[in-house]
Amino acid sequence: MSTTSRLYDGSVTWREGTASELAEEIGESLVKGEPDAAKRLAFRFLERFDKSDWESRRRMAAETPLTTGSPRFDALLAGIVEYAFASHGTVPPSWVDDDSFFLKEWWFVSGMVSLHADALVHSPISLARRGVFITQGALEYA
Repeated sequence: MSTTSRLYDGSVTWREGTASELAEEIGESLVKGEPDAAKRLAFRFLERFDKSDWESRRRMAAETPLTTGSPRFDALLAGIVEYAFASHGTVPPSWVDDDSFFLKEWWFVSGMVSLHADALVHSPISLARRGVFITQGALEYA
């Protein structure tokens, strides 16, 4: 059973839900041509996970998400889910290890070449092993 709490982040409204539901919302943002909104949605998962109880956390990640329509965002979401569980000292769901959540070519999420070195050094292993690289502080929230 999903809660009805809502967060508002500029143009992005995200209700607490599952990784599967989030993948669908990310896909909708991408179809609308809003990749920055899709990134915010993916990163927001970590905040909601951290603020949830264990029963909710398991529910949030129990079901394997369908594709977002983008291999990059599929890998990003799986990496964030894995990172969330690892940050709490818990084994992530097995679906995060499915080959479909790994990129063949690296993706530097910031898109800025000048930040590639920072991303290589600071990306958590849950993302780097998938070929997804983020800059220092990208997973922090206020």
